Amino acid sequence: MRVQFHRGDQPDEYVVLVRREDGLTVQLPGYDPAGVVPHHLAHFVAEHQFRLTHGVFGCIAAGAMFTSMSVVGTRSRFDTGSRSRAVLRSNAAELGLAESLSGVVHDAAENDLEFAVAYRRLREAWGALRPGQCPYEPADLRRVLNLLGQLGARWRALRPGEVLALRWGATPRPAPRPLAVSGGRRGGAAPA
Repeated sequence: MRVQFHRGDQPDEYVVLVRREDGLTVQLPGYDPAGVVPHHLAHFVAEHQFRLTHGVFGCIAAGAMFTSMSVVGTRSRFDTGSRSRAVLRSNAAELGLAESLSGVVHDAAENDLEFAVAYRRLREAWGALRPGQCPYEPADLRRVLNLLGQLGARWRALRPGEVLALRWGATPRPAPRPLAVSGGRRGGAAPA
């Protein structure tokens, strides 16, 4: 699945275009004020690196349509609503976990939290939603924050109209793999 973060004319304007494997392109508007990294980018990196295959981006890949999303360039499939509800209902627990862990990661990046504080918050977020010990080691969080920092720097270097293009792998992986990232480019149209 192709995921493109399109820089708007103002520092706090962006939109995410997602071209799913079923050929449908959907738009996810950005809503957060200008900061170090967009909220949706923090979600993408945290979900990908923590291998949360049924968080926000995994659910979008499976056919979910969140209320703020819209279909781009065509009409919705006849079963879009029922398909979306089924995906969201069956993945509600992991969506909640993804929201919580991504929130910790985004907060750590935005507020330049001390690493020990960020890791404690990650363990607490896990413990509030899952039984047992948090499976993520400090090195896992450090890897997520480093990657988010790199992508955040690339994002901030984009000019209005340019795009940070990423690829989401919807299948579970035994170990994280590097994201496929392409450079900024002038954009406007939906991903190919």
